[in-house]
Amino acid sequence: MISAGRLRFVGQRYTPSTTQDALGMRTDAWTAQETFRCDLRNDSAQEQQYADGVAVIRSCEVRMRWNTAQSISLSELDRIAVRGKTLRIRSIINLDEQDAVAVIECEAVE
Repeated sequence: MISAGRLRFVGQRYTPSTTQDALGMRTDAWTAQETFRCDLRNDSAQEQQYADGVAVIRSCEVRMRWNTAQSISLSELDRIAVRGKTLRIRSIINLDEQDAVAVIECEAVE
């Protein structure tokens, strides 16, 4: 179980746009959805080639209650914003398969 004292940050879920452009590709827009209480932990940061230059890729771990993740229908297609960082979700893990804690592995490009 995750204690309520660890859920000190407020996060927000962003869903991708469902509209398509003339080529049938999804438009690059995100819609703000539900907010939730969570804990943010920075795992690592590394410099690497990104697009046309060098960027810092920061790996983060976000923890929240499993029933909250289920109730807001959080998926790997979504983005989440916590403490001013927009994070891309790499995976959502049900910790120890106990339906108590959701561990969300994320990355932020800075």
